[in-house]
Amino acid sequence: MVTENITEPVALNENIERVKAVSLPLTSSNSTSLTSINKSVLDEDESTTNTSATTPPVPATTKTASISTVRHHGQWFKDDMGRTLLIRGVNVCGSSKLPTRPYAGSTHLYDETFWDHTNVSFVNRPFPLDEARHHFARLKAWGFTCLRLLIPWEALEHKRGIYDEEFIDYLRDLITIMADYDIYCFIDPHQDTWSRFSGGSGAPGWTLELAGLDMKSFKETGAAYVHNTNAVPGDPLPMVWPTNYTKLACCTMFTLFWAGDVFAPNHRFEGQSIQHILQSCFINSFKHLAERLQDLNNVIGFEVMNEPHPGYIGLSTLKEFDPIVNLIFGDAPTPLQSFALGDGIPQKVGVYIKSWPFPTKKSHSRVINASKTSAWSGNQTCIWKQHGVWGLKDDKPVLLASDYFSKHPETGKKVDFYQDFYVPFVNKYAQAIQSVKSSLYCFVEPLANEKSPVFNNEDHHHNMIFAPHWYDLNCVFYKKFDGKVTHDVQALQNGGNVISATYFGQKGVKRNYSRQIKNIKQSGLDNMGKTPSLFGEVGIPMDINDRHAFKTGDYTHQTRFMDAVIHSLEENLVNFTLWNYDANNDHEYGDHWNGENFSIYSSKHRPKSSRVSSENLATLDSIDDIDLNEGGRVLGAALRPYAGKIAGIPEKSSFKMDQLSYTLVFRPFDDNHIQELKELGFDTSSPSSNQTEIYVPNYHYQDIEIDIQASHGQCERIPEKQMLYHRFNKDDIGKGQVITITIKPVGSSDKQNKCRIM
Repeated sequence: MVTENITEPVALNENIERVKAVSLPLTSSNSTSLTSINKSVLDEDESTTNTSATTPPVPATTKTASISTVRHHGQWFKDDMGRTLLIRGVNVCGSSKLPTRPYAGSTHLYDETFWDHTNVSFVNRPFPLDEARHHFARLKAWGFTCLRLLIPWEALEHKRGIYDEEFIDYLRDLITIMADYDIYCFIDPHQDTWSRFSGGSGAPGWTLELAGLDMKSFKETGAAYVHNTNAVPGDPLPMVWPTNYTKLACCTMFTLFWAGDVFAPNHRFEGQSIQHILQSCFINSFKHLAERLQDLNNVIGFEVMNEPHPGYIGLSTLKEFDPIVNLIFGDAPTPLQSFALGDGIPQKVGVYIKSWPFPTKKSHSRVINASKTSAWSGNQTCIWKQHGVWGLKDDKPVLLASDYFSKHPETGKKVDFYQDFYVPFVNKYAQAIQSVKSSLYCFVEPLANEKSPVFNNEDHHHNMIFAPHWYDLNCVFYKKFDGKVTHDVQALQNGGNVISATYFGQKGVKRNYSRQIKNIKQSGLDNMGKTPSLFGEVGIPMDINDRHAFKTGDYTHQTRFMDAVIHSLEENLVNFTLWNYDANNDHEYGDHWNGENFSIYSSKHRPKSSRVSSENLATLDSIDDIDLNEGGRVLGAALRPYAGKIAGIPEKSSFKMDQLSYTLVFRPFDDNHIQELKELGFDTSSPSSNQTEIYVPNYHYQDIEIDIQASHGQCERIPEKQMLYHRFNKDDIGKGQVITITIKPVGSSDKQNKCRIM
């Protein structure tokens, strides 16, 4: 995905006669300079041309990034030359959901500054500028070429109509530095359960006030479980933040955002439509950000919204929430009970605990809001009561229209969240962002654990990317993984039975995950058309198995867990950004947001041993004596060979972690495909257009001899760049033939033509 600052491909020595297939190990004596590795090659093969031994690394301060344009054709991302890109990146970062001032910025902390939502700043999220080069050098060394950059709406517009230009200036500086490391990014308007003040992240506090909600009363009324205010000694149950998707504050705000004009037409702010205010402010905020970033070529696009949620829209009944699609855990008021609680009416609600085979079961009940506090500001009453959804009978709350949110209140027509509300918003958002710069991609995420929305002919299709998420929800919820038994939650949610959705052993884990990823990818192709898919979030919790790894340093289970996840993505040839890389992570508080601990980096983590001794890999900084792997977690699985740029259509790209073997199979472009690419403006005549580039991490291969083989063509491995380059002559490839490249430790018995070292 990133050009290597060479205008021509690596020169081939046409006089090479002797085949050299064994790549030298990168030892402590030859790992620090381009000169030493080239000298070792020359000593072994005097006929190899040395084109760069006298060229020192270019310091970052003088480097001009040569960012290649990211394009796409059909379901594949492409570079300027038409080569297929397999994008591999990471989210930055979990703690970016929280401000840096005046509030301390961690959900386990609370003081009165928490409520000061108009004077917050997100400057230095994800990390301070003076630390940025260190982190980007590490991410580049780890093979990540794209970042999903978390930007909550609150970070841009914490005062309505006023944008935080200081924060945007910081972002510009950060992304400019990022370009020095040939790293792309796309903007993620991140949210979880609407807002920090309703237990998650995303929307500014003023949005809740505009809707008439009193955020300081959410704890007492059960309208939201906010870790900062609720998680105090004596409270029942620790926070599981997704339960807020069944709470009053989150459900109300999303319903107003998507469909306030339909379901709450009488609830207005200063005579204006609340839906219109919320949507226009959201779109204008990110359009403004696009305008400020439009000259930064390594910004490739904007996501619509992280994990959108329909609120109450589409619920066939308000008697209860469906436990198959909702997490019912801890205090679990029904929709009707939530309405009553918010209106100051005490309710006895069920309290749920973890169980098996169902995720939770009811343990007991308790009374909430004995103080008869209202979740609504001033003299307001519940807006859903005002619209006839519920009322009082004999002083007890009763439903008057249990199916209110399942059909249009005026026409009676059944509503479809995707078709009637989400896709029309996506169309408006994408058009606004691309009115600034038409080449920007719009990353479209489906509802959590749902299929892709359907885009019809009249919908916006220009540069639209399917961007789902995937997690093993069972392992995430229970925080357990041993590789012995896993369950296909996707199948269970779609009516499957436990027996057929149960997989055994590590091979079963990979089959399970691969099947789920395949289904999600296919839904995008079916519903959005032949467009690329990029899984915006995939990852594992590091604090599984009662934090055993933190106590012992043994990350075996986490490594196998991550290997299974990435293997399944590789099997399906999808692009992805891992969740996540958090510079603030520590073992005790994790990513400092609602108890999550997913980061592949921890400032407090120190591995027992290190395999890379210097920063020379990035060739951009003069950071001496820094081990870029220090702080890394599950690097054995997260750092793996992969082909980032392929001179053809990939058919297989897979790493076997236990064997340290990598296989790439691709079909070179035929003449018709090349002509088609040429007509679309790709530079297919470039000498580099038939050069495939494979990331080969020194983490695995530095201290061993490796056997590089290919069925056709010639190879060059440059260990200090952690890259393998492969080129072939199109005339040597028969019609329908594929090229296979393998990388294995010396000793493999597979028979194949050995790569010539260029």
